[in-house]
Amino acid sequence: MPSLSSALTSRMNFLTERQAVVAGNIANANTPGYLARDLVENKGGASTGSFAMAMTNAQHMKNASVSTQGKIVEDARFIEHNGNSVRLDEEMLKMNDAQMNYRFMTELYTKQVGMQKMALGNR
Repeated sequence: MPSLSSALTSRMNFLTERQAVVAGNIANANTPGYLARDLVENKGGASTGSFAMAMTNAQHMKNASVSTQGKIVEDARFIEHNGNSVRLDEEMLKMNDAQMNYRFMTELYTKQVGMQKMALGNR
């Protein structure tokens, strides 16, 4: 059974990767022909590692490991005259969303550690 701390760590790793992709978009905002990219979460299946199915029998199929926490997709919805699809307003919103979620995950992690300490009798 995956622990809460491993789930929080997995989510924080995804948010770190997403922020790096968004930062790359912002850096290439004036690059002709650059298509904006985003990191989307893998939905369904055990691809994030910490929530993989347990192998309780040698005949079970093995999980395929995934190097990233999500899938990078290109966004070609709004292409400018120079072939660039980066919209700074959207990228800044994505960056803010990643930062807020990361802060929330760190707060949850801190609370979880505090509860463990309380359960052990340490304050």
